[in-house]
Amino acid sequence: MINIYILQAITLKSYPDELAMTAWICLLATIEGAIAALIMERGNPAVWAIKWNTTLLATLYCGIICSGAVYYVQGIIMRERGPVFVTAFNPLCMIIVAFMGSIFLAEKT
Repeated sequence: MINIYILQAITLKSYPDELAMTAWICLLATIEGAIAALIMERGNPAVWAIKWNTTLLATLYCGIICSGAVYYVQGIIMRERGPVFVTAFNPLCMIIVAFMGSIFLAEKT
């Protein structure tokens, strides 16, 4: 995972638009995920049915807002501080998620 940040930092030096790079990363990840899903779910067309419920809303929110915002902020921080700063705080994300899950979602461990 750390190698991805180093490659992203190198790319940001020659391609300075963080928002466009975020869009490319998300688009290519969507294509890659769709290919993997097609392979794993072949012969089961029912999984591709779009249901207009909270699952769709949660998926869109997580994909667009969470992933897009994270890649954009990481790109800005990477430009200002470098890839080491981003990777140093990456383990802290798991602690923040666990803390917020227990406080806001009342999850029991």
